[in-house]
Amino acid sequence: MANRFLVSTTHHLLAIEPESHMLWRIHSGAGLYFGLAKGPDGVIYAACRNTAFGPEDETVRASERGSVLVLDANFRMCDELRPAFPLRDLHGIAYFDRRLWITCSYDNMVAIYDLATGDWNRWYPVADSVDRDVHHFNTIRFLEGQVCLVAHHFGPSEVFFFDYPSLRLAATVPLGRMSHDLFLYENAIATCSSGDGWIVNRNGRRLRTGGFPRGVATTPSGNLVGMSMQSPRGQRQYQSGILRWYDPDWRFKTDFTLKDIGMVLDVLAIQDQGSQWNSFEPWQLAEATSGAYNRVAPGNIYRPEFFSSGSKSEGLEWHGVEETHRWTAALDATISVLINPGETRLSVELSSANPNPYSVEVWLNERCVATIVFRLIPAALPCYRFAFHIFGCRPISFVEVTTNGFSAWRCAGLRLARVSDGPGTTADLAHVHAV
Repeated sequence: MANRFLVSTTHHLLAIEPESHMLWRIHSGAGLYFGLAKGPDGVIYAACRNTAFGPEDETVRASERGSVLVLDANFRMCDELRPAFPLRDLHGIAYFDRRLWITCSYDNMVAIYDLATGDWNRWYPVADSVDRDVHHFNTIRFLEGQVCLVAHHFGPSEVFFFDYPSLRLAATVPLGRMSHDLFLYENAIATCSSGDGWIVNRNGRRLRTGGFPRGVATTPSGNLVGMSMQSPRGQRQYQSGILRWYDPDWRFKTDFTLKDIGMVLDVLAIQDQGSQWNSFEPWQLAEATSGAYNRVAPGNIYRPEFFSSGSKSEGLEWHGVEETHRWTAALDATISVLINPGETRLSVELSSANPNPYSVEVWLNERCVATIVFRLIPAALPCYRFAFHIFGCRPISFVEVTTNGFSAWRCAGLRLARVSDGPGTTADLAHVHAV
């Protein structure tokens, strides 16, 4: 049976079957759509803010009255849930213990709806949250007998673990930056570290996505990740979103660029229960790229403006960015990059303003992979490609070996690539020039 997923976006609720590249529009007109959850008998719950303008307008945000759409087993709307109190800045939702749990970031609150009685209650996980939107709770899950909440914190994030049913705080664990979602990655609890552009688990293992990842669904036959553009809040509803399809071992397969949908906000794996998919409108505004990352936000390019860091533990020794070239202060510069499973090529673009011959060594994972000799000032940036068979967080170093007078080399960009699935061919995953 083919994999199908529901995808919530700023303007639409969509369904996708990655293997066939088919998409359908399930619902529109109640966006911003956010959290998705499965209930009993195939029922789907979708959190809706009923406005796409709240995040950048505090007045609109304070007056929000969100709701929860109820979709039957055929993905048709059959009910809409609204409490007497406002649901403001709705984010992630979950179903467990015959209740819906709905995060409302604006009020530092989780709304709880009892499906058996129809009663609504409010839970404030942290009692000292007097001000609005202190922790930015955005994801709730029930894992191993505990209620787990992601606290975005607008920076370094945490996961709060509450015992159930007492709802006493048992532990907090730092995890990611501007984080969203909770799921298993390499057999450990993981999140989308949206501010960093990667997935990270409690053991520190990471997978690079680029962009602003949010919304993950894992299945035995593949994993789907939602990504949005890094952009100001006021522009987010007008942009395109990305769905990235991986195999079960998190090797990249296909990117889907969804035009003009705003942000991708959640992804939910669903089962085809005999639904008449031909009764839904096909979604045509999508571009699929298999074996190559998308052109809009490929996520595999490292540019000099991203190199500077004060973290010595990650081996970052790039001394800041200059508008033209690196001078003698950077005879030896090191950065770290995330190499994903399946990526086997690194492209390095270097240029020089030194009219004299000299050379620079390129080191990957503490091994010299090439020596680049500059003889003349190049008219265009040359690109050097190296093969490797490692993945994870790895250091890349540039070491100046010989100089004559002064040094003036510059790294214009790095691109990670993979060998394609076709025999005897290769695919560079970056179609966009690095500068």
